[in-house]
Amino acid sequence: MRACKVFILGTALLLLTHPAALLAEDSGEPTARRLINALGCKGCHKLEGDGGSLAPDLDQIGSRMSRDQIRQHLAAHAQENPKGFMPSYNTTSQEELTLISDFLYNLQ
Repeated sequence: MRACKVFILGTALLLLTHPAALLAEDSGEPTARRLINALGCKGCHKLEGDGGSLAPDLDQIGSRMSRDQIRQHLAAHAQENPKGFMPSYNTTSQEELTLISDFLYNLQ
């Protein structure tokens, strides 16, 4: 039982600190979409008809924001809106943030 708890805790910590480490590269699904799913974005945002309704819909976000605006919002949203409830992505690599912002920008 203790080993099971240690495994679950270790997996949770790995996912929180680097979600891409648990993503299979050969699934055929774009890495950015897998990151969005792993980070839990669709818990609050709707994307491609699936997800929550607590935050703005991400479909066609590229028609509302530039690629740089999306990236900046992901990287520093707490500074823009300190009372917001969007989680921090300070453990997400710059490469992963670029993949996500490029993917979202192309949803026009």
